[in-house]
Amino acid sequence: MREGAVAALDADFARLAVARALMVGPVRPDRPLVEDRRVAERWVARFGAGPAGAEVRGERTSAGSLVVRPSGAAGARDDVRVVYLHGGGMVYYSTAVFAPFLQVLADEVGAPVECFDYAKAPERAVGESVDDLARRVRERCHTLAPRRLLLLGDSVGGLLGLHLALRVCPGAFERVGLLYPVLDLHGERGSYDEFGEGYFLDRDRMRLFRGLLRPALAERDLDPMHLTDVDLARLGSPLVVTAGCDVLRDEGHAWVDGLRARGVAVEHQVFPALPHDFCLYAPRLPAARDAVRSIATGLTRTLRTPAGDGGTTPGRTT
Repeated sequence: MREGAVAALDADFARLAVARALMVGPVRPDRPLVEDRRVAERWVARFGAGPAGAEVRGERTSAGSLVVRPSGAAGARDDVRVVYLHGGGMVYYSTAVFAPFLQVLADEVGAPVECFDYAKAPERAVGESVDDLARRVRERCHTLAPRRLLLLGDSVGGLLGLHLALRVCPGAFERVGLLYPVLDLHGERGSYDEFGEGYFLDRDRMRLFRGLLRPALAERDLDPMHLTDVDLARLGSPLVVTAGCDVLRDEGHAWVDGLRARGVAVEHQVFPALPHDFCLYAPRLPAARDAVRSIATGLTRTLRTPAGDGGTTPGRTT
């Protein structure tokens, strides 16, 4: 981490970044990915989960998903479902790891959130996992009809969400939201250098993830940085969230700029003082919880406004 760079982070995340550097250390090329996964999941369980005894109102489905319902039954909507795809580079995490955050999201949205597990690399080829996930989500979308479906994914889950919305289930989702998404599988921008170490997603680990993802997405004819006009029509008016202290920040900004130049009405929420994966810490850290509240407001905007209406949301919205 560059000297003084951690000062750019929210104060709570800055302290957490120092602790993580001491307890987890830098990426070790000699450490197997499976062991890396265990280290990452132990860290999130300790520092991202909510207070001891906090309940997650979740239930498993036969589709390999976890449905988390809002804590307060009064006012909760069952005519709406958030379909969630979790991040982790196709290597880390699971619905169990994400469950405390999903409870926060369900509470803020006021509707159930359904998150899908998928097999991880290196045990399973990425392409096989993508196809299996696509099949299960497509079948589940039919089961959930006529509910209003909102699609949300973080990091590689954002990339998977684009694949589902544009290639697998076009027209199924009322709105698509991408949280600090993986978008550019070929190039790197300045944020890779600026936030390459010590900001929860290191540059070297992201390069490894890209190497796993690139061939699988190419085989499925998806390059987010070069979408067709048909793709844009299917995408509608997406919500894009970028974290200011994230190796993926600049590709997110570039993607938003490119879509707007082509006439797409993008809602872009920017959280300058937050790092990659900040949503996982929403059960504990106020800045992350506030960001999730803003994201929930943006995601559900179409539920309260006529189709075609625009809007902006704080965070900072651009």
